[in-house]
Amino acid sequence: MLRRHYEEHHASLLLDLQNTLAAEGMTVGNVVSLMPGMDRVILPQRTDSRMPLGRLASLGQSFQPPQTASNRTVQSIRRAGGGHINHTAFWRFLCPPGKGPKSPNGRVSRAIQEDFGSERMFRQVFKEVAMNRNGSGWAWLTYRQDGCLIASSTSNEDNPLMKDHVPWQNSGRPILALDLWEHSYYEQFKDDREQYIDAWWKLVNWKFVDRAYGIVTAKA
Repeated sequence: MLRRHYEEHHASLLLDLQNTLAAEGMTVGNVVSLMPGMDRVILPQRTDSRMPLGRLASLGQSFQPPQTASNRTVQSIRRAGGGHINHTAFWRFLCPPGKGPKSPNGRVSRAIQEDFGSERMFRQVFKEVAMNRNGSGWAWLTYRQDGCLIASSTSNEDNPLMKDHVPWQNSGRPILALDLWEHSYYEQFKDDREQYIDAWWKLVNWKFVDRAYGIVTAKA
């Protein structure tokens, strides 16, 4: 199930993103950098936009100011770019059963206890958030800018990095991701999302979650 998910759904999103960026002549080192301000992405300048004004005038041309991406391009980045980032996070936070800690450890464990009261309460809140997402989307454990850990969900391929497209109280840097699209669990669990979530807990790579928490708090 996971192999098909990776080779078909994630691969399709990545190809769509690559095609969108290529069509605009964009080269992006890290797609994450596009998420916070995708509505204001500046397209690469044309050659004549970099010419001195005198040279442009002699050629009978005028200065062309920087252009922002079209709504179509922005929506493609939002869907395909968001989907690529979301799936990449989803894979990274998984590990084979029995190959990692069974529960949060390290600094993230202390943060979860502080912000949710206990690990049990965190799991309960996270599960409720995931179960209450109507339709396709994602559930997240996110480090918010004010230093709090929160559980939230987004629709379709949105994520907490898209601060212009998610409520401010849900925006931040995610450190755990759960795919809630039906294709991620229907083959094995049919429409039983609860059973899927319960099974997913057994695969969470808590060691990587703690590492991610260290990275985002260092950048805060």
